Amino acid sequence: MHEDQDPRRQSPASERSPAKATARGAVANRAVEDGGPPATLRRAVTVRAADGFLLGASVFEPAGTHRGTVLVHGATATPQRYYAPFAAALATHGFRMVTYDYRGIGASRPTSLGGLSATMTDWALKDARAMHRYVAGELGEDRVAIIGHSFGGQLLGLVDEARDVAGALLVGAQFGYVGNFPAPRRYGLGLVLRAVPLFTAAFGFLPGETGIGEDLPRGVAEEWSRWCLTEDYYVTEHPDALGRLAGYDRPVRLYRFTDDAFAPRRAVEALTSRLGTTTDVRRVSPRDHGGRPIGHFGFFRPRFRKTLWQESTDYLGAILAGRTPRPGAGRLGIEEADVLADLTRHGWG
Repeated sequence: MHEDQDPRRQSPASERSPAKATARGAVANRAVEDGGPPATLRRAVTVRAADGFLLGASVFEPAGTHRGTVLVHGATATPQRYYAPFAAALATHGFRMVTYDYRGIGASRPTSLGGLSATMTDWALKDARAMHRYVAGELGEDRVAIIGHSFGGQLLGLVDEARDVAGALLVGAQFGYVGNFPAPRRYGLGLVLRAVPLFTAAFGFLPGETGIGEDLPRGVAEEWSRWCLTEDYYVTEHPDALGRLAGYDRPVRLYRFTDDAFAPRRAVEALTSRLGTTTDVRRVSPRDHGGRPIGHFGFFRPRFRKTLWQESTDYLGAILAGRTPRPGAGRLGIEEADVLADLTRHGWG
């Protein structure tokens, strides 16, 4: 897979548990070296979830005017360090950026995953909610926006606190039911998903070498597999999610990339069609950005600093200021297949 599509790699041992200094209550301050100017400070912090689990997180403080806080909910098996250049860059525009790792990932990973009890439901109801409480309580922030990458965007249906924000920017967010993927990819995905319990039984977790990125805790992998093999995705196990999605009335912009194998059109529409708000869906083609792949992960690459990142900065600034965001500038790169599908759906093709 191209590096722009899947940057997730095994994190070093030092990132697999909350830093010892932060576990003792200390906070590390240092100049960001991975995307922002020296004046942008990154603080490593530890956030305690309601059940006592310690989450590794980072706060990127702007050097000048403070425009609000943006909380980044990451994708499955993707450590927060991947979002660091993006967070540092946006901090230079006046946003306090907050990233974190779900339990079992990156800086929230214990020494061994074998005995860790964790599910994707825990990621939502315990970890994501803890981070919203941290932003509102410890940081004392009332101007908050969220960024949801993939699973992070699905949190709109699982977490009540996701509605207590100015708005959301989603990247590659979708409902991952395997039937939403085009053939023949859906068949390969189906085989992999059905094999997940075999891998977790053998290893006690799902190894990243299976192609998912970082190792996944057993409960997370098995719940993810079960959801992806169920037509209503997580709604079957979380029927209250329908009400949250339908009642979501904050501004939402969603980036969908025409070469994103993890978020095809039908999977994205399965999520956006359930949202009560009108979603500004930005269908973007690599052709409009130099032709290099973008995929599911490329949005967060620094090469988009002056394009997609700048659009995101403008959008976040607008919603945090209480203004109606304008559609992003530039050509959207709509695929012919998308147009034909739309025409057919409305009886014009």
